[in-house]
Amino acid sequence: MVNALLLIVFAVAFAFAGLGHNDRRYWTFLVASNVIFAAAFVFFARHINGTPEALLLPNCLLVIGLGLRWRAVRTFFGHNSSSAWFLALGLFVALALLLSPLLGRGLIFGLTNGVIAAQILAIIISIILEREQLPSRWGLVFAYGAVAASSLLRVVQGLFLDRGMDNLLPADIFLDLNLIAATIHISASGAFSLSLAYERSVASLRETALRDPLTGLYNRWSIQDLPELIKRAGAPKEAALVLLDIDHFKAVNDNHGHAAGDQAIKRCAQLIRRVFQKDDLIARIGGEEFIILLPGKNIRHASRLAETLRKAIEDEPMLFQGKDIRLTASFGISHGSLNAHSFTHLLEKADACLYQAKNAGRNRIVVDPERTA
Repeated sequence: MVNALLLIVFAVAFAFAGLGHNDRRYWTFLVASNVIFAAAFVFFARHINGTPEALLLPNCLLVIGLGLRWRAVRTFFGHNSSSAWFLALGLFVALALLLSPLLGRGLIFGLTNGVIAAQILAIIISIILEREQLPSRWGLVFAYGAVAASSLLRVVQGLFLDRGMDNLLPADIFLDLNLIAATIHISASGAFSLSLAYERSVASLRETALRDPLTGLYNRWSIQDLPELIKRAGAPKEAALVLLDIDHFKAVNDNHGHAAGDQAIKRCAQLIRRVFQKDDLIARIGGEEFIILLPGKNIRHASRLAETLRKAIEDEPMLFQGKDIRLTASFGISHGSLNAHSFTHLLEKADACLYQAKNAGRNRIVVDPERTA
């Protein structure tokens, strides 16, 4: 009954967490699973005699509740899921319990707990296989691991230790351990589920703060974080840096309006993504200025891609209000070590090269002379 009360408390917490977020269906699945689990615990408490008929409904509720938990996890991480398989498992468990007088209660006891353990392990595997960096998911793995271990003990009890049991809900040390594990699981899984959602919200807000709303690229505030992003990705310590600026951008604004200027910036961002499609460390750092960081790449590789981008900007005019507007861009490229201290120097060298390209007539690429050999 204590576990049932805990489940209802967390069901209310999940319901409040999901208010106003109709696109986050995982909260609905979590609320439903907790209510179903609570009902199962109430039925277990009222039918402690352990007859197959009395335990049919609560065991089926456990299977359905775990299925909803699995759907919640899958939905949270953006995967499709179906209820058909665990509803079928519920029917299987119900049939097995009805046949327990013929097949032996120990066998059915072990089989029922085996089904429950398998469902829990499926949830654990789903969480572990996800690549999203959310630390609380490991707490969730612990929460499910505790109750999975308890269920596996019940499997061993039914199949090997007590094959001749006369009660499908024996009040023994294994039941005590099972209830303690359930309490740990309910408390920990509830807390870590809320923590998991919080971590994702924080990560999403941080990502939004680091993105340029016009192009979707990183913005100038995130530039100093780029070396840290590379470090986390385990990238090489050296990198090439490409800095580019749209030529005569003020004239585009003056002659065609600011909407055309915005369109030019978005067009340039699209072409950068197309040419540097394997490199996601791209940022808009000024009104019409962009930076592309290429971890582990040399000057030759950076120059080749920069020339491809330069020609694409020059050869593919931007269509704006039925008119073709031709754009060009100037480039500066540098290369060197990449860490928190050297990144500023790397950017300064690329900026000096860009300045030379502008002074030399624009629509060209200038490479750091220290790295052209």
